[in-house]
Amino acid sequence: MAGPGLRGSLGIHDPSAVIQCEGLYYVFGTGQGIISKSSADRVYWATGPVIFAHSPSWTTNAVPGFTGNFWAPDILYFNGQYHLYYAVSTFGSNVSGIGLATNPTLNPNDPNYLWTDQGAVIQSSSSSTYNCIDPSVTFDASGNLWMSFGSFWTGIKLVELDAATGKRNTANTMIYSLATDDAASGDPIEGSYLYHNGNYYYLFVNWGTCCSGIQSTYNIRVGRSSTITGPYLDRNGVNMISSGGTLFLQTTGKYLAPGQVGIISENGVTYFGYHYLDADANGTPTFDLEPLSWTSDGWPAFTNDWAAAYHFRMDGRDDDSQYYGLIENGASIYNDPLTGDSIVLNGTNQYVALPPGLANAETFAAVFKWSGGAAWQRVFDFGNGTNSYVFLTPMASTGFPRFTITGFGMGGEQHLDATSALPLNTWTHMAVTTDGTRGILYLNGAPVATNASMNLTASSFVPTNVWYGRSQFSTDPYFNGQISSVRIFGRALSPGEIVAPQPEISAPVADSYYQPGETVSFSGTAMDYADAPLPADSLAWTIEFCDTNGTNIVAGPQIGTGGSFFVPASGEQATNGFYRVSLTATDSSGRAATNCTDIYPNPTNTAWTSDYAFNNGVTDANGYFNGALVNGASTPSDSIRGPVLNLTGSSQYASLPAGIGAMRTFSAWVKWGGGNNFQRIFDFGQNTTRYAMLTARANSGKLRFEITPNGSGEKRDLDSSTPLPTNVWTHVAVTLDGRQAVMFVNGRAVAVNSSVNLLPSDVMGPANYLGQSQFASDPYFKGQIDSVEISSAALPIEQITASRITISNIASAITLSWPAWNNGLGLYAAAALGPNGGWVPITDAPVATNGVNLLTLPPTNGQNFFRLQFP
Repeated sequence: MAGPGLRGSLGIHDPSAVIQCEGLYYVFGTGQGIISKSSADRVYWATGPVIFAHSPSWTTNAVPGFTGNFWAPDILYFNGQYHLYYAVSTFGSNVSGIGLATNPTLNPNDPNYLWTDQGAVIQSSSSSTYNCIDPSVTFDASGNLWMSFGSFWTGIKLVELDAATGKRNTANTMIYSLATDDAASGDPIEGSYLYHNGNYYYLFVNWGTCCSGIQSTYNIRVGRSSTITGPYLDRNGVNMISSGGTLFLQTTGKYLAPGQVGIISENGVTYFGYHYLDADANGTPTFDLEPLSWTSDGWPAFTNDWAAAYHFRMDGRDDDSQYYGLIENGASIYNDPLTGDSIVLNGTNQYVALPPGLANAETFAAVFKWSGGAAWQRVFDFGNGTNSYVFLTPMASTGFPRFTITGFGMGGEQHLDATSALPLNTWTHMAVTTDGTRGILYLNGAPVATNASMNLTASSFVPTNVWYGRSQFSTDPYFNGQISSVRIFGRALSPGEIVAPQPEISAPVADSYYQPGETVSFSGTAMDYADAPLPADSLAWTIEFCDTNGTNIVAGPQIGTGGSFFVPASGEQATNGFYRVSLTATDSSGRAATNCTDIYPNPTNTAWTSDYAFNNGVTDANGYFNGALVNGASTPSDSIRGPVLNLTGSSQYASLPAGIGAMRTFSAWVKWGGGNNFQRIFDFGQNTTRYAMLTARANSGKLRFEITPNGSGEKRDLDSSTPLPTNVWTHVAVTLDGRQAVMFVNGRAVAVNSSVNLLPSDVMGPANYLGQSQFASDPYFKGQIDSVEISSAALPIEQITASRITISNIASAITLSWPAWNNGLGLYAAAALGPNGGWVPITDAPVATNGVNLLTLPPTNGQNFFRLQFP
């Protein structure tokens, strides 16, 4: 399973192995002068200095046309020096060389820090049968130093080095051949890495192309040998010289074209670094570091297994908030009496837009109710226009449902056709699996079509237009009906997994914390594979305590929708390890599935939410971070909203203390008075190179959130789809979880950046403002701000828009008021609470004034209760 998500400055191609020095971790990569990154905890990474301000003279003499863009370095520490091996070349040429630079330390602040170039180690020419790039250096079990290298041509080579100098060993000048490319598919080979573990040497290599953007085809293969010079055999016994190589890692989800393995071990734990191209960031090369395990028979293993489940609870996010969808053109949420929340699409222009990475999967399942209409509507359609796509339609020209995939236009389509028409206005479950060798179509849990010639998966062409309810073809109709859920998996599920129940844990939240002596509550529900709810007696809970000594059951099995367990006030189970809360659901057919969530010890509760109503200056109603009015900023009373923060746009702002920078949610009602670009609603950070800010209007003309750890070159932006209106009270909010940022306007998600691998706490500092920028040249905010809520948690939209209905009662009428959200919530009334309350919609339309809905109703002789809910 994947480790914690990395944050910070992760842009890198061809990373070296990670190495430690003076308490920090370092990695080096392809780039002008050789780029570097460092980390104190292996999670947050910062950009460091380049290795060469000027290229060594030998490089430009050896490789005509070389301009200082060094490739694929690797690093090893021996003889009191850090030895950095690097490649110089030009694209498509084997006029190349591998050089060596040394340094007694990697810490740029150490007075001994100085890179000394040692010159060339090995070179190749146009007449060579190999290419001297992509070095990897390691010692064998006898203390001999070796270097593998190679790209294209005749594949991966190996030479012995002199452990005293780090250069070629003059006593052994033999060049050994280790691996060649896949001759059958024409996949090139490069990017080797050698690693010694137990009784074997492991050779990792990249197959495929590295540098074609999101269409790159890199994948990582591995073989092993009992001697460092080979032969290296894959798991099936095929020699890597004969194009052998067991697949270790390939494209899945947002992780495109993984390549360039490097391994570090410490304290008995092994990690491997690599780069991937981020599908959600236009293919930006990105660094990742994950735990590496070993199978019982000694093969490296990493499970990059993932799933995304969409249940449309208020918006288009998936349950793990990894691939957040946007509901477009006013599509609404409806609470169905059988399946619960579902999204209603009108068949005209409504759909859900999703991040590109979601499409690179092998299982697609949906529960939907089709309302009929013309053929070729789409339940989903993932593609790059009309030449490459994968879709499911409720009715093709045959009158039956069809799944289609192609990377070569209509002439290359591969199909799975159902054998009967779908019933109208009936909840239906459909699923499809594609594993690159065949496709299977399921209808209501049963396989109804198999295509043994379906050799494509969505990742074969890496879709960028990823939609529920919309086609790649502009002439095709939109989906007309309801979608209760969509579930997408990175791998092809088995038939049993297709029909497995769906247990959901609502509490505790994954990766949350507990304190010694705390009583931890747990709760959840489950549905069958077609979204029908399962009864409480089908749910069984188990609580386990896990640490290095093993796993022990501390509570359960317990039947029902929830319960609680007690954390001891002291001892190992109070402060070490973690608790795993597991929920197993069993349906009426005896099919079972388990979901689990882990929680961790934390001696103090660090969660907080600050609330600024401006009733008393910039006092935090919750007492965490009290601010101050600066340069005449005031808090006059609005006739509807009450006190608000008023800023004239000249020099006025509100300041907040440093701790506020650890926020993960910012929300506020804003009335912007217009003016020049880059006025700040808020700006929290250190200076002009490290900050997180929300501006009323960027140079795009849109509301923008921006965060950067290192100036403009590493900023991440998030723009709304439309401009922020002027002189109108508008609710704006931004949430961040270290993986993505989401922007909300008037209670609806309007923008997502799924590659914001930063938190405001990564850039926090003493300069925290409402209405002022870190940049002295930027204008001050002109307008009013109210109801500012700032939280240390990434709040879901349910909490951001949690509303209280205010009731004013006079003799002739009652007046209700609540925030003027634009998310589909309506006002309902009932004469009593409980299951027999009979909630009915209030049909009178409210009047929105200053961001507040006002509705006056005649009095009644009995009691009435009011609430906001979806239809």
